[in-house]
Amino acid sequence: MSLRTDLYADITGFLLAKCDADPDELSVESDLYDDIGIDSLDLVAMAQTLQGAYGISMDDERIGSLRTVGDVLDFAISKIEITAIA
Repeated sequence: MSLRTDLYADITGFLLAKCDADPDELSVESDLYDDIGIDSLDLVAMAQTLQGAYGISMDDERIGSLRTVGDVLDFAISKIEITAIA
């Protein structure tokens, strides 16, 4: 499995568990707020979960500006790649 696949599984798993998201309607295009109904506390908790699992730093201000599952996925991958280079 690829990093992208693993990370997507972790993000969607979190959203399914914490936000009661519909698994049939969850995709990279899903809007975190309008489609999934995530709140700010769950968003911070998701960032903390990803930080712990992947050893990355995701600042709360930047994570709060992300709108879709794909945005979170791309942001986390960019942080992982930066950490790997350092």
